[in-house]
Amino acid sequence: MRPSLPLAVTVLAALCLLTGVPLMAQATSRLFIPIGGGYADTFAGVFAAARARDRDDRLTVIVLPVTYASSAGSISDEERAQNLADADERRAQIETACREQAAEGVNCAVLLAPVFTRADADDPVNVALAEDSDLDVVFILGGDQIIAMQALAGTPLEAALAAAYERGVIIAGTSAGLAVQSRAMIGGYSSEAFGPDNALKRGAVDLWNDGDSRRRGLSFGLSDVILEQHFWERARLARLLNALAQPGAPPIGIGVDGYTAAQITNETRLDGIFGLYGVMVVDAATFGAADSAAFNDGLLSMRNVLFHTLAPGDFAYDLTTHRHSLAAPPAALNRDYTALALPDAAGPLLLAGSLLNAPANDSVLPRFTELSGGAGARVLVVLFASNDSPLAAAYAARLQAAGLPGAQFVYLPDDNAELNAAAYDGLIIAGDDASRLSAEPLADIAAAWRGGQPLLLDGAAAALAGVFYAAHPPTPFDGDAASIEAATQGSLIQGSTLFRPGLGLLNITLEARVMADNRWGRLMALAYQHPDVPALALNDGAALEIAAGGARVLGSNGLVLFDLSAATLALGDNGGYVIANGLLDVFAPGETVKSNP
Repeated sequence: MRPSLPLAVTVLAALCLLTGVPLMAQATSRLFIPIGGGYADTFAGVFAAARARDRDDRLTVIVLPVTYASSAGSISDEERAQNLADADERRAQIETACREQAAEGVNCAVLLAPVFTRADADDPVNVALAEDSDLDVVFILGGDQIIAMQALAGTPLEAALAAAYERGVIIAGTSAGLAVQSRAMIGGYSSEAFGPDNALKRGAVDLWNDGDSRRRGLSFGLSDVILEQHFWERARLARLLNALAQPGAPPIGIGVDGYTAAQITNETRLDGIFGLYGVMVVDAATFGAADSAAFNDGLLSMRNVLFHTLAPGDFAYDLTTHRHSLAAPPAALNRDYTALALPDAAGPLLLAGSLLNAPANDSVLPRFTELSGGAGARVLVVLFASNDSPLAAAYAARLQAAGLPGAQFVYLPDDNAELNAAAYDGLIIAGDDASRLSAEPLADIAAAWRGGQPLLLDGAAAALAGVFYAAHPPTPFDGDAASIEAATQGSLIQGSTLFRPGLGLLNITLEARVMADNRWGRLMALAYQHPDVPALALNDGAALEIAAGGARVLGSNGLVLFDLSAATLALGDNGGYVIANGLLDVFAPGETVKSNP
């Protein structure tokens, strides 16, 4: 069982579950409930919505495990038996939750529809379950959305589900059961070669968007948006942006986080968020982001993406007008990236996501070597690590390969030596753990850079360039589930992120390894707490060079920039960040970061 968050957050989330649904919902309105992942944290909200629409003191639910099978064509008797057993466990959990949430005198009937293959979806017995006039909820389980649509598309069961939806039956689903609720459906990454770390690459996303075939989501699914599941939990923002940039794709995306659900009424209104976390709306329509998107050298380039976040509470988004309930979008854009201008007399500044996780032929270190005077340049390397650490050994090897075998290393906080930065041709600050960073011992390096010395900040240490940074270690993917959740989703809750002052070389905030280490929550926290400055997401293989001629992206991955300077901010009932009218840009290698792009 997934460990819960601290008690205060859990209590607030529970209150939201009980109050997030309008009590006088119209029984004839159409309602999707996309759940980003998980089960128990959202059951109460689902059944609160069902109770508000129920007219006969009986909640009838069918549980649909069509996402479970390994093939939509046929499965073995053994697999069917196992799938039935697993699905019935979920059915029993849902039935228990229904009974716990039902008011006195309300009965619950939760039935399993044993649908795994196309033959099952053609079976009149299964079709009749969806045609039942007493049906209140269809709950689609998590699993594989591609298998699900291969089994359902064009079948009598899909037609019966469409008719049920039209007459007011709630269509709810978690994870893969969310994905099928948009007609343009994200099937996943297109191959095992892609994942959160390189999701900005051309071809990374498998978008099912052929309306004239079975390669789509449900026939009655949302036609003007793309849904994405496990959103912050699994670092899916880059994949959703990639999907929105595809030809013919809807230009609006909705990312629902794990253990969180949203309500979409009549395909026009998103509101009633319930569960533990929040939802992000990515609008690539209002300012033409989808129309101007390109894949430059195979990497996504996209400008002026409007985005909003919602959390439990009185917040809504109109899918027709593309407006957040907090504020209307600005009538015009006035983007300003002067924060990325090099101060007078300062040396070139390179900010790298992670040199050690970049390709061997990465251009960032050779560029720094060139700026420092070429091979054999005198370079000072300040590492926030011990001298016997793997990080120290890896840096020494990388610098030797780059033609800098004589680099002088200082290890913080162990070494107490004076840095004497002005005596070197180039300066490097690096680290892989932001919780070990400190700007205090680096005043001499900052002064040397302001006097003209080239400076490279790499990995976690790149965050020191900004006015503040999030002082947290790498995401503990090898740790327990609660620790991972706290580092990723939990960081989107007010008060969960520790901020420390950086060197203030530029008037920005920054997070490194954002996609590979799932630091999106930390970056959003920085952006929310300091909305007056740009927040930069540096990724493995990406770097930003700031020189007298401007700022340009180097390397083999993209740079994402968040701009909340014109946004309206609030907090959800769970303390989650709520943002109306944020903007983001994606820059590909070789591009210049310009004002008013």
